[in-house]
Formats: sequence, C-alpha cells, structure tokens
Amino acid sequence: MAFIRRRASPICEHAGGETGLLGLLTASRLRLYGCAVAAIYACFFVSVYRAGSWIVGSVGAPVYTDFACGWIAAVQALNGQAASLYDPASFTAVQAAFVGPREDLYPNWPYPPTFLLIMAPFAALPYFYAFVAWDVMTLLGCLIVVYAIIRRPAAIAVVLASPFTAWNFLAAQNGFLTASLVGASLLALERRPALAGVLIGCLTYKPQFGVLFPVALVAAKQWRAIASAAITTALLAGASLAMFGAGAWGAFPRELLAQTDLNLLAGPDGNWGYLQSVYGLARTFLGGARLASLAQGLTTLAAAIVVWVVWRSRTRFSLKAAILSAAALIATPYAFAYDMAALMIPAAFLARDQINRGWLAGEPAVAVGLFGAALALLVILGDAPGRVTFGSTPTGVFAALVLSGLILRRVCRMERPAISAGALSRIS
Repeated sequence: MAFIRRRASPICEHAGGETGLLGLLTASRLRLYGCAVAAIYACFFVSVYRAGSWIVGSVGAPVYTDFACGWIAAVQALNGQAASLYDPASFTAVQAAFVGPREDLYPNWPYPPTFLLIMAPFAALPYFYAFVAWDVMTLLGCLIVVYAIIRRPAAIAVVLASPFTAWNFLAAQNGFLTASLVGASLLALERRPALAGVLIGCLTYKPQFGVLFPVALVAAKQWRAIASAAITTALLAGASLAMFGAGAWGAFPRELLAQTDLNLLAGPDGNWGYLQSVYGLARTFLGGARLASLAQGLTTLAAAIVVWVVWRSRTRFSLKAAILSAAALIATPYAFAYDMAALMIPAAFLARDQINRGWLAGEPAVAVGLFGAALALLVILGDAPGRVTFGSTPTGVFAALVLSGLILRRVCRMERPAISAGALSRIS
C-alpha cells in the first residue's frame, strides 16, 4: 500500500522473489491500480442507480437501505419522536410509510441517541441529497485521515480501491465515520491527547469499537485523553438528552438487548456469515451460541492482553496505533462488512512504519494477497439476486486477523528489517 522500489539494492536482492513483487508496487503503479479499480466501482454505482436499484427507484421512491433506516430515524427525532424509535412496532410502521410495506424492515433501532446528533443535519435534506452528502462527506473525512497518517498521495487511490470502501459506499453506512474517528484519535494522541479524547468520546456512537481504547490509554498513562473522552461522552449524552428527551435514553437499553438477541442469540439457521467477527465465524461453522461466545470471549481477552503489553512497551507509536485499531475490530462480536472499512486505519499505520523502516520479508506478498482475495470475493459474490453477497462472507475477520499478525510480527522484530528501507523510496 505504501512502498516503492526505484532500484534494486543488495539487501533487496537477497529477498529473492520479493524484489519482483516490490517492482509492481511503485507509487505510479499503485495510483494506476487504485484509480482503475475505483473507476470500475464508479461505473457499477452509476449502473445500479440508473437501473433504479440504488438510492432512489425508477419511479423516484427511495430504495430501502441502511442509510434509509438512519435517515428516517433522524427525521423522527427532529419531529420530537425519538423515543418511538425504540418501539419496534412504531419504528417498523414509520419505515413502511416511507418506503412501502416489505418483509425486511429493521425492527430495532440499536444506536444510542447520541448518533441522532450526527444524523440530524442530514435529515434536514431531501433523501437523495442526504444520501449523497453522507457518502461523500464521510468518505472524504476518512481519506483525509488516512492521508494524514501516511502522507503519500498513492494511499488515497488504494483506499478508494478497497472492496470494503465500495461496500460501505453502496450501503451509505457509517464505516467511514468509524474509521475517521479511530484514525484521527490515534493520530492526535501523541501530541494532543485532549483532542484525541474528544474524538474517542465521539466514537461512543458505536461503543463496541471503543472497548479496547481504555486498556491502551491506561497502559500508556494517557490520563488527559481519558478525562477528555469521559467529558465528551457526558456532554454528548447531555446534548442528546436536551434535544430528544429522556424517553429515548430510557428505552435505549431495552432495544439494545433486543438487538443483541436478534443478531447474536438467534437460531443456528441464521445467516451468520454476515457477522464479520470470530463469533460470526464460529456460528457459521460450529453453530452453537455458547461455543461461539467462548471463542469470541477468548479472542477479546487475547486482544486486550496484546494491546496492554504493546502499549506498556517502548514499541514505536505507529505500531501501537496499528495494533489497537486492528484489535478494536477483532474484539467485538458485532461487526459487519461495512465496519471493515475501518481496516484501512491499521493498514495505514502499518504502512507508515514500513515506509520508515522497510518491508519485512513476506509482507509484500501478504499485502497483495489480502487485497486480491477481498477484491475477488467482491466480484465473485456480488450482490446479485439469489446469490451469496460479499457481506455474507467472513472476509473481514480473516483480513483483520492476518493484518494483526503482520503488525505483531513487526513488534516482535524491532531489529533491522529483512528488506532495508534504504532500498525503498517513499511514495510521492
């Protein structure tokens, strides 16, 4: 993602076949590959829009998507009906009034009322413009954060080419927002811990991805960031309470438990491949909720221990940030394909370390393999009627686990990499 070789060096030549692969990863070629794949995505988006299958239908009625659910919720909240979102019958009825009766309407609104603060400005726009504005603004924010981490233009093209980027853009989900908050908070932590805490506090709109942040912050003794995050969380809760009333907060815990029952405790015949987590993987192949819970619990515990040990050590900050942002995606049982758009953050911090220190042997092949496998699944398992969709395969959790392995390998090998950084020039 982040390296170029302009000329071979003796150290690179000792890496054998790695040099040939590195030759394919020049800055100009990365930009070309990324832009070409992104252009294919764009053509697909245009085609499904023109066919009436995306954003709005052929007669102008909204197409029911994840964003439609969020936009409807925000409209209700602005109309003083936030508490009704947490009543399944009322929430289903208001969705049916907007998109028409259908069998796949979401029965639960699982987000805390603070998320309505984020969605409220978009609810003030007509649906089509709100959809486009949300997609463009959250993607732009994510690109800015990734560029700030790597400082290489080719990184933007690679992010745009990511299959998880395409999936999140299609659903207009909040994966880009999650990625932006995770990446920006870690980017600010070293020099501006108070700002980092504010961003971590904002991440509580989707709290399952922040469970390991306290572990890292305590391990690193980042007390200012902890205090700032706590204050920000309290202020956001207070603002949502003032805007939407106490009824929404009173009903939220009940619907959160209902959502848990729906997504984690359903029967073995559910489509568990949609959960991009160890829990979803275990339910897919082993079936039982107890065994899956045990597997996820052990994974989360292991991730917390790894984060604690790494953040207590003298490991380079880029690797600390990479392992925390990757572990945050592994530690939760509740993650979907669009959430995996946040994988670009650990990949970016890993790339920054590789830029400064060089590749370890085998890393180029793994990086290309990960990207290629995800891209192949997106093409082969496209969202066609009667076929398995990209989001229903456990691609994300495998990518997160492999990426974490690459990061830990670098943590354990703090000595000079097998492929010297001197043999590589930075992306420009």
